[in-house]
Amino acid sequence: MMRTGKVDTSQFNKGGGPAGAGSDANVLQVYAYAFAATFRLRDLASVFADASVEHDKDCLVARFPSEKTQIAVLFDFGSVVLIGLRKEERERLIAAIGGKIGPEPHPPLTEDFMVEVRPGAAVEVQFDRVILSEASVPALKVISLVLAQSAAMDYYDEDVHEIQQRTHVITRALQLDGRVPGRLDNLVKFIGSCIETKNGMIATLALFDKPDSTWEDQQIDRLYGGLRNELEIDDRFRALEAKLRMIQENLVLLADLYHSRSTWRLELTVVLLILFEILLNLWNLFRGGTHA
Repeated sequence: MMRTGKVDTSQFNKGGGPAGAGSDANVLQVYAYAFAATFRLRDLASVFADASVEHDKDCLVARFPSEKTQIAVLFDFGSVVLIGLRKEERERLIAAIGGKIGPEPHPPLTEDFMVEVRPGAAVEVQFDRVILSEASVPALKVISLVLAQSAAMDYYDEDVHEIQQRTHVITRALQLDGRVPGRLDNLVKFIGSCIETKNGMIATLALFDKPDSTWEDQQIDRLYGGLRNELEIDDRFRALEAKLRMIQENLVLLADLYHSRSTWRLELTVVLLILFEILLNLWNLFRGGTHA
């Protein structure tokens, strides 16, 4: 789900006076990037040499020395969220991260959102933005987590689509030729890749693990729940999970058919061997009777 925000130059100036609701001075642009690879966060810390870097469980937070709010949050499941950074700086950081993790199948998938700061306002999640009373680090980390999961979801959606296409080829051959194509070990490997995709998706989304900050701050908890609902994280997850479960069940059925075919061949081979032995014994008896 792609979100379209305002122009990139709109950022929140912490040192300025109060701005009107929705003014560019009070808006932070947020961009999430999803990579195919997972991250070794400590190996990527050097990318942010000019920032203050800290590790927090499964994420890395880099805060840049600036009068404006500028922060980067990396998650070990392969997502980066950049907040308040100009386009040139974002491109530099993404290129540096890509150079650290190695070749990718295609450029990272992106998703954008906005954070609008209104002093004294209650937390509110809208279609294209989040409204906060202040751009605190705990709030920005929660926003980064949900956007990172949403961007990663797009990657899993691509993976599931590819699996569906491969499954269609197999079932189409079964429909037309009446047999399961290929070797059994290849089919088993394919089933394994489906299970790995499902497990990775569950680990990435961590549906039942709310951030610690949500237990400590009611506003953060409200922000977390509202943003997950707005980005339809749970619904998209259940849809992908249902597709993977259906694909996995179909592939297991195909494996059973393949195994039945292999068992039938083995049984036929045993019958032929027994028949050959009987014929050989009859032949020996016939020859023995003839000589007598």
